[in-house]
Amino acid sequence: MTNKIKSTISRKNARLATEDQLAQHVPETLITYRVFVAAQAMSRLVDASVRSSMDLTSRQWRILVVLNRLGTAPSGDVARLASFDHSQVSRIAVELTKLGLIQQNSDGKDRRKQLLSLTKKGIEYLRVGLPASLERERRLRARLSTSEYEVFCRALSVLTDEAGVLLDEGEGSDPVRGLTP
Repeated sequence: MTNKIKSTISRKNARLATEDQLAQHVPETLITYRVFVAAQAMSRLVDASVRSSMDLTSRQWRILVVLNRLGTAPSGDVARLASFDHSQVSRIAVELTKLGLIQQNSDGKDRRKQLLSLTKKGIEYLRVGLPASLERERRLRARLSTSEYEVFCRALSVLTDEAGVLLDEGEGSDPVRGLTP
């Protein structure tokens, strides 16, 4: 056990897993594990598609799609809708600007804010990539009935909200609790 974990355990009087818990622990039954695996599979699926058709990453594609929805928008709004942190959006925005797919401008009211918008070339990339995106969505949704899809969406919302509550409670920053996927 590392010194950091030892000091955290003694400092917080953390409970330790029993031998039975260690022996019976099956990570692939955990919600966090299953959602992570599904998210990784979906990300790889999108990444493979946009890389082969447009030589973009799934993160770059997500920013283009979000900007298409928002129009010209501050990078912070793009980050929130794309579920990226601000620094990720800044890096991706630089990449997309170099590719000529978006433009970045300072907000006239607040020069610290960056406004992002699609260029004509960016819109053309969306025209190329959107049919495959819609087909992926059609095929994935076809695996679920309408009621299963509704339950799935509700479950994701509930779990996402609870993850936010756990983070607010400090669970996400606890290195001992953070070891389990």
